[in-house]
Amino acid sequence: MVIKKFYNLLDDGKVLFFLGLSERVVSELTLKEDQKLAQNALYNCWEWLEYKSTSGDSLYDVLDNEETSITISLELADNETDIMAWNCIIDAVAFTSRKAFEKEGVKYYPEPISLVNDTLVEHFLECFNTCVEHADSYIEKMFLLIDSSIKRNLRNEVVSEIVK
Repeated sequence: MVIKKFYNLLDDGKVLFFLGLSERVVSELTLKEDQKLAQNALYNCWEWLEYKSTSGDSLYDVLDNEETSITISLELADNETDIMAWNCIIDAVAFTSRKAFEKEGVKYYPEPISLVNDTLVEHFLECFNTCVEHADSYIEKMFLLIDSSIKRNLRNEVVSEIVK
C-alpha cells in the first residue's frame, strides 16, 4: 500500500517523501557532528526541491567526496540505528541527486546514481522502519502533508510536523 502510494506521487512529491522522513531520522544519529552533517546534506536537497538551483553534481558531491562524504559516515557507523539512519539519508540525497540530473537533461549519471530509481523507496522504508519507532504513523503523516500540497517553505513546514 505504501509503495503504491509512493509510485503514484509526482517527482517533487517523491523527493519530499524522502526528505521529510529523512529529517525524522537525523535525531536517531548518535553523534552530534553526524547530525549536523546529515542536516547539511538534507538542506542542500531541500534547496533543490524548492528552487531547483542546486545541481545534480553538487548533490552527488555530498554523497561522495573525500572531506565530508555522508557515505564515509555510514562506513564509520558502529551501531545498527546509525547505519539505518545513514542509509535513509543517503537514499534521500541519491534520489534527489537523480531528479536534479534528470531535470538538467544529463544523459550519463555517476555510476551509483545511474542505479537510482523509484524502487529505492523499498530500501529506504526498510531502513526507516528499523530505526524509527512508530514509523507507520510518520509515513502516513508524510503522505497527508504531501497530499495537502504544501507550496511555501516546504522544509520548515514538513520538519515542524514530522520531527515533533
